[in-house]
Amino acid sequence: MKTAMALAVAMALAGCAEVAAAQVRITEFMYSGNGPEFVEITNTGAAAVDLAGWSFDDDSGVAGSFAIGALGTLAPGQSALITEGDATAFRTAWGLCAAAKVVGGNGHNLSRNDVINIYDAAGAQVDKLRYGDQNFPGSLRTQNVAGWVSALGLGADTIAQWTLASIGDAENSRASSSGDVGSPGLSTRAAQPFDPCAPLGPRLRITEYLYDGPDGEFVEFTNVGDSPADLSGWSFDDDSNIAGTVSLSAFGTVQPGESVLFTDSTAAAFRNAWNLCSAVKVIGGNTVGLGRADQINLYDSTGQRVDRLTYNDQAIAGSIRTKDKSGWVSAAGLGADQILEWTLSASGDAEASRSSSGGAVGSPGRSTRALFDFDPCAGSSGAPVVTVDVAQTTRRLDLAVNGGGAVAATIGDATDPALHDGIVLRLGDPDGDVSALSLSLDSSNPAVVADSGLALSGSGDTRTLRITPAGVGYSTITVRATDANNLSGSYVIAYAAAAAGGAGTRHFTGASDASAAIDSGDHMLVADDEGQRLRLYPRDASGLAENGFDFTAALGLTDIDGGTPREVDIEGAARDGDLIYWTGSHSNKKDNGAARPNRQRIFSTRISGSGAQTALSYVARYDHLRTDLLNWDHANGHGLGADALGLSASAATGVWPERIDGFNIEGLALAPDAEGLYIAFRAPLLPLDQRNKALVIHAANLRSVIAAAPPGGSAAAGSLQFAAPIELDLGGRGIRDIVRMATGAYLLAAGPVAAATGTAPADFRLYAWSGNAADAPQLLQADLAVITAAGSLETLVNAGSLSGGEGVLELVSDSGDSVWYNDGVIAKDLPEVRQRKFVGGRVTLDIPAAVNDRLFVDGFEQP
Repeated sequence: MKTAMALAVAMALAGCAEVAAAQVRITEFMYSGNGPEFVEITNTGAAAVDLAGWSFDDDSGVAGSFAIGALGTLAPGQSALITEGDATAFRTAWGLCAAAKVVGGNGHNLSRNDVINIYDAAGAQVDKLRYGDQNFPGSLRTQNVAGWVSALGLGADTIAQWTLASIGDAENSRASSSGDVGSPGLSTRAAQPFDPCAPLGPRLRITEYLYDGPDGEFVEFTNVGDSPADLSGWSFDDDSNIAGTVSLSAFGTVQPGESVLFTDSTAAAFRNAWNLCSAVKVIGGNTVGLGRADQINLYDSTGQRVDRLTYNDQAIAGSIRTKDKSGWVSAAGLGADQILEWTLSASGDAEASRSSSGGAVGSPGRSTRALFDFDPCAGSSGAPVVTVDVAQTTRRLDLAVNGGGAVAATIGDATDPALHDGIVLRLGDPDGDVSALSLSLDSSNPAVVADSGLALSGSGDTRTLRITPAGVGYSTITVRATDANNLSGSYVIAYAAAAAGGAGTRHFTGASDASAAIDSGDHMLVADDEGQRLRLYPRDASGLAENGFDFTAALGLTDIDGGTPREVDIEGAARDGDLIYWTGSHSNKKDNGAARPNRQRIFSTRISGSGAQTALSYVARYDHLRTDLLNWDHANGHGLGADALGLSASAATGVWPERIDGFNIEGLALAPDAEGLYIAFRAPLLPLDQRNKALVIHAANLRSVIAAAPPGGSAAAGSLQFAAPIELDLGGRGIRDIVRMATGAYLLAAGPVAAATGTAPADFRLYAWSGNAADAPQLLQADLAVITAAGSLETLVNAGSLSGGEGVLELVSDSGDSVWYNDGVIAKDLPEVRQRKFVGGRVTLDIPAAVNDRLFVDGFEQP
């Protein structure tokens, strides 16, 4: 899937928070089973509920006992699970997809006679259930079989209103892989149950049009959903707005990702003019012609309008005129009837537009608005077909509907999507019964994937392929279907397998240079220093990102190379409530010190939802942090003497950033005050005569300066105020990340200014720091081998939720220079983007309580 579609979740209004919270109810539980116990809660209301700060407890009745905030936001009708087991293993046992909300590791275990308590962020009890077949004679006992609540029992704390599950009952209960019976993940107590694993279904949209051109006008319709669409009975009309005017039934079934075309030319002439193969579906001879000012209306078989586009360049200021050049829709304009969200085609643009034989410009026949690739020209006429059912295949794989695709895997990875979830295939035979097809599986390199590593299950026209890697390298996996006439069709997978990682590691694909991350429920937002796309990954499952948010267009980037803006080199992030701040490195080019002005950006985004429903929107930016820092140092703004920090010399053109006297920002954290941010440097090291301490500078009003930016721009240079610089002894290392923990103290990832060798000080360490400039950071004991074996330690994912004492820290590597497949090619240079990867892992820390001594919290010294 090229762009995973985030499910839109409407957040409850602040004034309705109490009402919304009151609609979260306990809907199912099992206190003991062959597998782990669980409690299901469901949002039975009409507004989304953010579970940040919420908690669970048993009969102890203490709010905050077990945090469930990682479940994120519950959409109306959505259920979530609390279990003592591992979240991933629980999903597997019950056949739940990765999007199902599960928080594992609950240590407040239920017993035969117990209480279930759910508390909101304020510590108020939202729901309670007392149960026990011994305490309440005649009531159910949920050992190996779950219990679910009736409508009357919802929120009533009456166990007599609960029913013991049975396979196929009113809650669609089923057996888990361990033999327990229940229906965790979906409750009929919700007015409209929300299924996070449900496919999008077919979704036809207008994606391109040209009202006048030398080869005829045309309209392109694309299935941007994840299921085939049967267009029998569908129709088109212009501004007459009458369903049934022009039939589109001849398009037949439109596959996910497939585009079809409607023109006033003949179908054959149109294909010839645009060099389309005969398999591209074109309906020609339209006599309901489009005008310069008109509408395009698409109707389904019931006469309901599915999509509309109103256009008129004379009446709608700033809109396009599609004479001889087509227009194509942006992601924001898809299905929105907003002509201002349409772009005029140009040869070689983002839609790969080209010229027709008559000189028109456009890209009819394929749209990047589709979630999935579909090649109508693949295969041969009359032969069997093997396609991927993209609606049923995990979003952590991105496979074209037909032809083939690419997959990356890691040996021994329990969450490898091609092994754990599998690839769902569909078989078709235009000339006969699919059950009569002969199926074969082939691996071109048995050392990477042996024949025994290819498993095909299922029957009829639906099969699931699971691939188990045996060695490192590449293999071509071919699934072939052959009919009685010896005609065959195939699906080909370019497969790459990496060596096993450390225990518990996860292998995130589609990017390699992870450089900053912010946790969001059971997902995380990850920046890659090679671009401006922030990717949303599940924290505990390997594979591709499930969504992404690209802010290139919002950042006013002026340094262009080959028509594409050079990277911002995002290196740090800090979260303040619903705002996340992201900073570029503000550095020169790595290998020659050339100026890179695009990197001089620090910007904010607003986060809504959490987990799989996380969404980001651009807020504002500041473009002059580097300039202000250099001027402040040069003008002796710190009182240490002009150029005491040497920042102007460090940032000078020709100076590489990865030197002890270079200039390279890699950390960003909330400062103790309400308006400031800490800027943390990988380089330079200070003082000038020793170069052995890391630099942190408190930009005291940076948050307010970013917020004050005019729309689409930045506040003026010279807006920032800085406090005295802070020098930290990290053993001769610079700062790779800095995060303010829940206590107000800071956790730092320290590493070499240049490349790591594994020998101090060119290695990676973790430190805790009080936040007080007078306090020395404290070295923490942590085995970082699982991360450093995969690349550079770059990001502390969940440090913001840690406090004093023992805690589990999630880390992410920058693996851009790692060679994964024994081919000598570093990850960032792999031509197949889906086979690039970085690694996440966990370490246990013991953060000393003393780190909080003399700590300033929110501007006041802590007693």
